[in-house]
Amino acid sequence: MLSIGLRPNCLGYKYIFDLAKTYIDGNNILPLKLNGYVTLAQKYGKNASSIDKNIQNCISKAWLDADIDELYKEFGSTIDMSKGKPTAKQLIMHICDKISSK
Repeated sequence: MLSIGLRPNCLGYKYIFDLAKTYIDGNNILPLKLNGYVTLAQKYGKNASSIDKNIQNCISKAWLDADIDELYKEFGSTIDMSKGKPTAKQLIMHICDKISSK
């Protein structure tokens, strides 16, 4: 997660990590807004929209601070061209795939 520019000091980093761990452990997190975010909201005493916003902010910061060439090489065609960055689902599933392939 650090290699793609996600920073541990962002609250969304913890949420992305928890979602990836939950998925790797065999639990369903999709669709994120109905399963993953609700699970985290209950765990942390937040609401699902707060979880979503923190994850989006973490992704946005990564895209502002990280090496864009590396990000495009890592994510390729999964980047939403209208936003210039992957969606939360695309990023989280990409991280899950990377972790489970190791």
